Parts: sequence; C-alpha cells; structure tokens
Amino acid sequence: MSEYHIPALTRELVELLEPEPGMVIVDATIGGGGQALAMLERIQGKGLLIGIDRDPEAISFCQARLSSFAPNLKLFNARFSQLDEVLARSGIKEVDRVYFDLGVSWHQLSEPERGFSFLQDGPLDMRMNPHQGEPAWKILSRLEQRELEKIFREYGEERYSRRVARAIIRMREQDEELKRTRQLAELVEKVVPRGKQRVHPATRIFQAIRIYVNQELEELRLGLEKAFNFLKAGGRIAVISYHSLEDRLVKFFFKEREKAGELKILTKKPLSPSWEEKKQNPKSRSAKLRAGEKIK
Repeated sequence: MSEYHIPALTRELVELLEPEPGMVIVDATIGGGGQALAMLERIQGKGLLIGIDRDPEAISFCQARLSSFAPNLKLFNARFSQLDEVLARSGIKEVDRVYFDLGVSWHQLSEPERGFSFLQDGPLDMRMNPHQGEPAWKILSRLEQRELEKIFREYGEERYSRRVARAIIRMREQDEELKRTRQLAELVEKVVPRGKQRVHPATRIFQAIRIYVNQELEELRLGLEKAFNFLKAGGRIAVISYHSLEDRLVKFFFKEREKAGELKILTKKPLSPSWEEKKQNPKSRSAKLRAGEKIK
C-alpha cells in the first residue's frame, strides 16, 4: 500500500480545536491518521477518538498505525451521512470536537487501480469505497449528454462541458468503450483547449466525475448537519476543504448557523497553509480551514 499524504494545516487545526484529555473527538475523514495522531496524543487517558472513513483501506492502515492508542480509538468504515449511526453504535450522545479533512488522499491518487488520477493509466473507477456504488466508467456509459454536461459544469466548473459530453456520446455511438483513465484524459485533451492554463485540461472533468460518483457534496451537507447535532454546547467543528464547491458549502453552513444564533465562527476568513508548509507539502496549497464553536 502506498503512503498517505501529509495532512494540511494540522498545527492550525490543533490550535483551533484545543483538544484536551478526556474529550470525545470525531475525525470524520481519518485517511492516513496524521491529524488523528495529533489529537490522540492530546486526549489520552479517558479521551476517545472516533475515526471514520469511506475507504476500507484507510481503516486498515489506521488500525496498524494507531494501534498503540487502541483504548482511546474506535474506527468505522462509513460515510458522512452515517455519522449518527456510528455514534449511536458507540453509545455516544454528544461530542466535544469534530473535524473533516475533505478531498481525495495521495494514497488514492497514487494507486492506478483506484482510477482517481489521469497521470497513470488504470480502470475508470473513482469510488472512495471500491465495494459500493457504480464505478465511473459505468456511469459514463449510461448517462445522456445533458446529464453529463450538467455534472461537468456544476461539479467541475468546466466551461467546455458540452464539448466533453458530446465527445463521450460520440465515442459510445461508435461502440467504443471508455473504461480507462488515460482514455478519458486523451479524449478531454482533444476537445478542451489548453490555452494558458497550467492545469491539465482533464483536471476539472476528473474532479466532477469523482464528486458525482461519490455524491461528495450531498454527503458533506448531511455530515455537517449530523455532526453539528451531536456537538455539545461549547464544542467545536472544523473543516479543511480543497476546492471552491466544498468551501462555499461549508461557508454557507457556518453562516446559516451563525445567523440562527447557534454558532460562533472562529475563522473570519478561512486559514490557508503558510509559505513554509506549501513549500514542504505542495499538495496543501489549495487547502482552506474554517472552524466554529457551538453556542447552543
């Protein structure tokens, strides 16, 4: 198994959440356990960290990596929308802290068979949990042009959505199968002008498909609501996002709760990685951290 990415903004996350011995903390995206490790070191004793991830490989990885913290750790292979079920199964009625570190992990991107990246050829899968739901290739083989356009436009903010959707439909009409990541990347390169942009033309298309395959934005909405419901008064919630769609959703959620008098926003503007962190960990450059404290 390849290594997981270095988590972004860990120092800032710890400073905002102020974990203390005895606290109950939910890591809703445990990934490689980097941030969980920082929390566990501070809540030892009677503290408990509930670690959740959709990816069963992440759970297996963390079981081994964090084994020395076993008495203070419970791990669950679950989605954000199952947060209430996970906490009920753990016999927990309220939590002190909860945080989400969104997006795709370096481990997922670097494993060609997971199909998240166009940098290496692999099956066009993109499922966070390879045992649940439809792989990307199957979805691309059945959706109509209008539906594909909508996905690329809304989840990828791709201005050439129609061209890409049309190219996929044309390929299907010629009875050609679109089942590999490199195939899709090459198809996008042919129809999307590169211009002066530094990012690969397929970047936004791959993001859009991944978000759709995993229902990421809907899962995030549900996860934030359920996490907030379990958060005790004075408890804190934090989210690290990596693209504008996630960040807008989190910002809106925080603003709505603030307007209702339920949340005090702790980050007037989202925190970004320092120059030093970006230099050491270039993949952190787009990270944004927002946090709030529950009032009632």
